[in-house]
Amino acid sequence: MNRLFVGIASLLAIVLMAVSCIKEPTIDFDDIEQRSLKAWIAKHRPELVDNYQEEGGYYVEVLDEGCADSVAITGKDVWLWYDFTGRSLEGTVCETRDWKLAQQLNTYTDFTHYVPTFRFSGKETTTMMEGTYLATFNKLKIGDKELEVRYGTKLRLYLPSAIVATLGADGGYEGQFGLEDSKPLVVDMNIYGHVTNPVAYEGSRVEAFANVNGGLCTEHKTVKEEEDKENEETKALRRRIISRFGEESEEGEETEEEVDTRPLEFYDGRWHQPVDTLEHLLVKYLYSPETGFNFDAVAADKMMYNNDNVSENKYQAGNTYSNLSDLDRRINEALVERFGTGLAREDVLEADSVNKKSSINVWYIGRFLDGFIFDTNIDEVKEIIYGKVESKGEALSFTTADPLDNKYILAWNYAIPTLRLGQWATILTVSTYAYGLEGQSGSTTSTTTGGNDQAYYDYLNYMNYMNYMNNYYGNSYGGMYNNGYYGYNPYYYGYTYNNTSTDTSVTVTTTSTEIQAYTPLIFQVFISK
Repeated sequence: MNRLFVGIASLLAIVLMAVSCIKEPTIDFDDIEQRSLKAWIAKHRPELVDNYQEEGGYYVEVLDEGCADSVAITGKDVWLWYDFTGRSLEGTVCETRDWKLAQQLNTYTDFTHYVPTFRFSGKETTTMMEGTYLATFNKLKIGDKELEVRYGTKLRLYLPSAIVATLGADGGYEGQFGLEDSKPLVVDMNIYGHVTNPVAYEGSRVEAFANVNGGLCTEHKTVKEEEDKENEETKALRRRIISRFGEESEEGEETEEEVDTRPLEFYDGRWHQPVDTLEHLLVKYLYSPETGFNFDAVAADKMMYNNDNVSENKYQAGNTYSNLSDLDRRINEALVERFGTGLAREDVLEADSVNKKSSINVWYIGRFLDGFIFDTNIDEVKEIIYGKVESKGEALSFTTADPLDNKYILAWNYAIPTLRLGQWATILTVSTYAYGLEGQSGSTTSTTTGGNDQAYYDYLNYMNYMNYMNNYYGNSYGGMYNNGYYGYNPYYYGYTYNNTSTDTSVTVTTTSTEIQAYTPLIFQVFISK
């Protein structure tokens, strides 16, 4: 009996040892998701099985191969304009830049610039989502053929989460719900064009806008002073201030002697450089809102995203900008009614220069070159654009002791010191002197506070958005950093009240406008005491 028991025990021990040697099978998440995505494609889109891309593990549906005689972007360092709509496999929209779709989803806002995104695709780095980058940079395997992405190409990508990462849509581009972590994403892409040198291209657009809105002055520059120990940037700014308004005495009084004997040359209705060493920073000194702008400046520009109904020069987004000429007329009438027409040419020499005051107030409208308004502190403009004014706008204070110390974009710090009190002017700038290579992200934020009638909201502060731009024009401004200011929108957007008999909270939703990389800007400014 004991021998039998010992025998059985030995046999059990051998079996247990054998079982313990069998390892539990392990499959990492990426493998599981790849298998699941493959099964989903086989069931729902079997015609795409042969369109599997080894690098990235995603599937491609070609909706349009694009314009055959256009230049392919595969393998090149380029900046791309493209539309983007992302959905879950169930069809829920997670992000879109299509304003019509945003209206259907009830996520549309008047603060969102619904235009194609502008991103970099290159050999060493990219600012695109990895999945979309792989599809534009690499040749695509479509069955037994290869496809290179180009102008007009339309793709639908089925991406595993490993090449999606965080979607992060915001600023009016977000869809119904955010994409859950570790979920595949279906992306629709429409390629509108590309450019290899965005800095030079941006400068050409600024010149085009200036030339159809008064013309660009090119025949005169200020006389350079002898080199001394002053900082070159400060000297350049001071040269232009002196040349236009005369040297200042120690007491800050302007002397009678004008260094430049042609001060009125700047008031000829053309665009002038406020500092002669800064290319593509321009000011129109003789300006009145009565004249308005021609926002079709890039109408002949075929490199931009001119495709069907999408183009920067014919911006269409809901009811707000559907009739831009009428909208601009109403805005200009409101500006004239509140601030007047500005300085006439014959009144210029009688008006005090900005530099005779320790600080001045600036009223402004910030716009893209298609006319879209991304920021303003003028209530009448808010009323026209947004339908109501949630918070009274206040003038921005600009100190003149050292203009370069102001915490505004460089375009303002260089241009405003060359203005006069009571003057309307327009500042036209490339992104080098504004938001540069990084641009500024849009955002949508909701804050809930208590109280039936309480409408409290702490202003969002985007001062941490630092702009970096290696200067293209060779004036030794490389590594220049600038604290952007305008993302701090000094007014409230779209209140939503959630008051019930038991709930006395107030939810305030604010949306700030995205400013993309390499975006030129125009500012209408009025200077007051």
